[in-house]
Amino acid sequence: MPPSPPFTSAAVRHQHILARLHEEGSLRVAGLPEALGVTAMTAWRDLKSLEEQGLIRRVRGAALPAGRTAGEPDYESKANQFPEAKARIAETAVREFVREGDVIAMEGGTTVAALGRALPESKISILTNSLPIALQIRRDRPALPVRVLGGWLSPVSGNTTGPEVLKDIRKDSVSLCFLSATAWDIDKGPMDPNPLEIEIKRALAAASRRVVALIDSHKFGQTSTSVMIHPKRLHAVVTDKMPPAAIKIALRKAGVRIVVAP
Repeated sequence: MPPSPPFTSAAVRHQHILARLHEEGSLRVAGLPEALGVTAMTAWRDLKSLEEQGLIRRVRGAALPAGRTAGEPDYESKANQFPEAKARIAETAVREFVREGDVIAMEGGTTVAALGRALPESKISILTNSLPIALQIRRDRPALPVRVLGGWLSPVSGNTTGPEVLKDIRKDSVSLCFLSATAWDIDKGPMDPNPLEIEIKRALAAASRRVVALIDSHKFGQTSTSVMIHPKRLHAVVTDKMPPAAIKIALRKAGVRIVVAP
């Protein structure tokens, strides 16, 4: 039986392939066209695209998950890294940028998730594509209104992606968007491994009047698969240590404010 219409979107097919790989460990290439409801050529292009992005490995007759160095680390493993730095960044970001009446977009990075305990208890509202963040705010700030953007749920990050999320974001007017990144390349800027999640981050930034990146200093000088957003789209970067000189100069040339958490 052919799948439902959402699989006609390349982004949703890619998310479905990644979800099945996460659950099953491998996929037979021969059965993929029928599972996706597409031609063999379309399925081949999907696998080729995912391989080029470093998200899967193709072997004879099958697709396998990429190694963690090339792929996307899961939410739990990232959440346990550098918690003190993330807490300081979050507290500083809230103090510097959150204002009464703000509609705040929070994408699903773990540095952004650290905002949950620092946010005011009322008079703001939250928009997010992250199930873990929504649940955390429900626990830590139960009085805050939270709208979760519905779409295809990633088994790795717990974030929603796909055309439904993008369509929802276009309806919104957001005061402030908080973004994080997996790495900050000295030449290319903030980077991430998952193009589907990058698409959502860019859409949230485009819908927002102010965009603030929350970056722990361990990510400076690192690199990942794809550029997330051009630094000139940012209003500020909040970090726990001053970035290396090359990054600091590039940010200041782009007019981006650098805020270092005390």
